[in-house]
This record gives sequence, C-alpha cells and structure tokens, in this order.
Amino acid sequence: MSAGIGGIINIIYANLFQGVLVYILHFITYYILCFAMVFLLIFVLILLKPVNKFKFKTQMLILVIFGLLLLGLLTFPDGITINQSTNWKPSWSWSFFIYSTVICSAVVILPTSYYSLRIYMKFDNRFLKKKWKFFQIGMYAYFFLFYGTSLSNTLNTDLFRLIWSLVSLPTLLASYLLYYGVGKQLE
Repeated sequence: MSAGIGGIINIIYANLFQGVLVYILHFITYYILCFAMVFLLIFVLILLKPVNKFKFKTQMLILVIFGLLLLGLLTFPDGITINQSTNWKPSWSWSFFIYSTVICSAVVILPTSYYSLRIYMKFDNRFLKKKWKFFQIGMYAYFFLFYGTSLSNTLNTDLFRLIWSLVSLPTLLASYLLYYGVGKQLE
C-alpha cells in the first residue's frame, strides 16, 4: 500500500513546476517507496521466527530504525536536484545514491533475500514452494526497480532513462506476483 501511495505522489508531482514543492514530493515518494521494503522484511521474519521470539516491539524497532536511517538522506545538501535546469527530472548526487543503496541493501534487501531463501528451503510441499517462488520473483523485481530507478536518477541521462523505462515495464508485475505468491487465498 505504501508503494502505491508513493506512486500516486509521483504522478501528482510530475505535473508540478514549483521547485521546493517538487523537491519535497520527490523525497516523500522515494522515502515511501524505500520504506515499503521494510514491510517485506518484517513479513518474512514473522513467517520464519516463532511469535514469542519476534515480538511487536522488535517489529516497531526495525520500522523506526529504518525510517530514521532513510531520513538521513536529508543530510545531503545537494542530494537531490529537481528544477528547471534538470528539466524537472530528479538528479541525485553520488553520495545520496551510495547512502541510499547501502542502507536499503544492508538493512532490508540482503536480510529479506536471505530469510526468504531460508523459508523456501524449509518448504516440503511443492505447491507452497511454487507460491513462494512467485513471492520471491515479485520481491526481487521490486528490488530491481529500486536499484534501477536509483541509478537512473543518479546518472540522469535521457538515454539511460529511456532504456530503464523500457526494461522496468515488465517488472511492474512485481506487486501482483507478491500478491499471487502469498496474498491470494491458498486453495
């Protein structure tokens, strides 16, 4: 849901041309899209760990720590440039890109991938393994979108943006595969 909200904000600010407002909306969009990934980690941990070991307080602690680490993106004064000089397309500094990539990879993407594979290995039922594969494909597609979009905003070249737009289109099925893998009723 938070990824959907980020997408809606992105559509709104794409049609605005007021520097500060566009900057704020772009940051909020990116923050929400990154923050959505932590819910995948929590979901996977809930499935893997016993309820008495992975308490609600721990879940909230993970959410708060990751949220604060993402707010660290605001400490880069020239992290995002989005104005008339960039043709109203976001242009990121390399330091912003590296910080974002390291934080999201270390705190969410790598642990989620690792624990997701552990869950897959525990399944004996072929049907559950198949459903979990769909979940993993959707999850990795979402991570692929994160890395590609971040790189596109950092490189800020029209050719890469065009190529990335075409390459990333099929991965938009990620949300459906996540749903199909674990959200759709298991019959």
